[in-house]
Amino acid sequence: MVAAWDPPQFDAPILASLQTVFDRHAGPDRRWNQEQVDAFFHHIQADDGPQRHQSDSEGGGLDFNGFVYYMASPAAEALRPAPAAQQDLSWPLNSYFVSSSHNTYLEGNQLTSDATTDAYKRVLLGRCRCIEIDVWDGGERFTDAVNQTDNVEEGLRSAEEEASREMAGEKVGFRLRTLMKVSGWVTDNLLDDKGKRDMAAIHQNWASMAVAEPRVLHGNTLTKEITFRAVCETVKEYAFQASDLPVVVSLEVHCSPEQQEMMVAIMEEVWGEHTLPPVDLEDMDKFAPSPAELRRKILVKVKYVPPKQTHGGDVEDVTEDVEEGIEGHGSEEGAPAKQAKPPKIIEMLSRLGIFTRGVSFKAMEQAEAEMPHHIFSLSEAMVDNTHQQDTERFFQHNKNFLMRSYPAGTRVDSSNLDPAGHWRKGIQFAALNWQTWDKGRMMNDAMFDGSLGYVLKPDGYRGLKPGMEPEPEPEPWVPHRRLQHFSVHILAVQNLPLPADVHASDQLHPYLTMELSVEPHPLDATKREPYKAQTKTEQGVHPDFAQEALTFTDIDSVTPELSFVVFQIWNNQPGIDPVIAGACLRLDRMKSGYRFIRLRNGQGTDTDSLMLVKIENRMA
Repeated sequence: MVAAWDPPQFDAPILASLQTVFDRHAGPDRRWNQEQVDAFFHHIQADDGPQRHQSDSEGGGLDFNGFVYYMASPAAEALRPAPAAQQDLSWPLNSYFVSSSHNTYLEGNQLTSDATTDAYKRVLLGRCRCIEIDVWDGGERFTDAVNQTDNVEEGLRSAEEEASREMAGEKVGFRLRTLMKVSGWVTDNLLDDKGKRDMAAIHQNWASMAVAEPRVLHGNTLTKEITFRAVCETVKEYAFQASDLPVVVSLEVHCSPEQQEMMVAIMEEVWGEHTLPPVDLEDMDKFAPSPAELRRKILVKVKYVPPKQTHGGDVEDVTEDVEEGIEGHGSEEGAPAKQAKPPKIIEMLSRLGIFTRGVSFKAMEQAEAEMPHHIFSLSEAMVDNTHQQDTERFFQHNKNFLMRSYPAGTRVDSSNLDPAGHWRKGIQFAALNWQTWDKGRMMNDAMFDGSLGYVLKPDGYRGLKPGMEPEPEPEPWVPHRRLQHFSVHILAVQNLPLPADVHASDQLHPYLTMELSVEPHPLDATKREPYKAQTKTEQGVHPDFAQEALTFTDIDSVTPELSFVVFQIWNNQPGIDPVIAGACLRLDRMKSGYRFIRLRNGQGTDTDSLMLVKIENRMA
């Protein structure tokens, strides 16, 4: 037996719109007979319609109350469930789009906001599966306690106590090391035997602090720091609460070799069984494991350092500095080999990057572009430039290997790139600033809604999987369709959230914009701007938009799984109009007919705001 439930209460504009829709299809008795019910749900809604208990038992028809009951049910939601095929987790990692974060540690902008472990907690509970950690040497602090007393021994003890409180887990800097030297002279020349014994214990404690633990922050900015250990502990606690699929940790390392050793020790200690066991690179299969095979595992993305190779009995370091592009080989035959520049990443740390071996990108033709299990990281500008220069090679590469993209450094306000354009180029990890809920984040939410953070790429975007034989192709095959007609009629909205600076409903003047993001064919280097439409301005928190239609027609090269419809409601006011509510749906998951869309507020928080629309979508 199905449990009874109370439908939500509709406000006047929505009830009036529903009444208009019902009356348009009703007979003289203001009811729908069974034939009218079937016609409405088959031709307009394209679904099965209300359950039997929602209809009049007499004659199987439908009255207005039954229609309202249906419209208040989950069946009338605009969002279609996630396709089962896209949740197939048996393909190699490179065959998936992965929900990804950029500068995950930041709470706000890129220059002055705090770094917090809460930011990692938030994205991991949101099923983000790729996070970023920028790691730097432990910070320097200095205590003036010794200067605040005339008693040398008491001052040194006070300094030791303050150091114990404030410097645990941090690198002791030059000033404190100087203090330790000075105190050594004081110990030798001014203190008695008991004082010397006590000071020896103090020095031993200070010396233990000189081995600092790394910290996490946005370098060369005013961002507040947190410890690397605290981040690792947070990752362990929350990585697999909302999803058990693998988490990729993208490390940006600015540490000394000693600090990198400490990073390895911390990760192995804290993450334990979640880390991957060591793998002999020569024994690695050319196929990456699937997400299903890596459940509850943490993959480390870190710069790859090739192992040392032997030439003529001598060991030569042929490591390429992946940051600078300097190779350790002689440039001419017979000339002595240049001394290799020490890699910036120690081999101990590099070995943790097993299926996500980071390689600095230079060109699609570089030798590492065919290296198994590598991953390139490109800024959004480099993505566009490289794709324009060699669209086919770029797309083909991303069918078989991993790539991560990230927002431009000029986005100091933590705004986001358009991830749809990067997914359309085959990029698996389109990293976004999760602290900003803009169109980029809205698309990301729409892409991964109903998933565990991994979505299988559409046909034509994937490489091979184990057991598949390659088929010769004259050129990459990518399915696409033609959008003949797409229209959304905006009927009414209820319970719009009031912005902080608006104190009464009659001061709210909402209008709605709709953008259809339909990227061109991935082998087309041209950029296609979103299709945009806008309603008239209405008034109040329950605006009636009178079924105003926003329509687009005849759009070629459409992949519905990678196309998005963004709705934003703005308040028309002097100056810059703020966004007060919005929603985003993936085109292939939008139901036809009369539907409700749930709206979030301008910060991306769920609300009780609903928008009634009629959706028409014809594809060829």
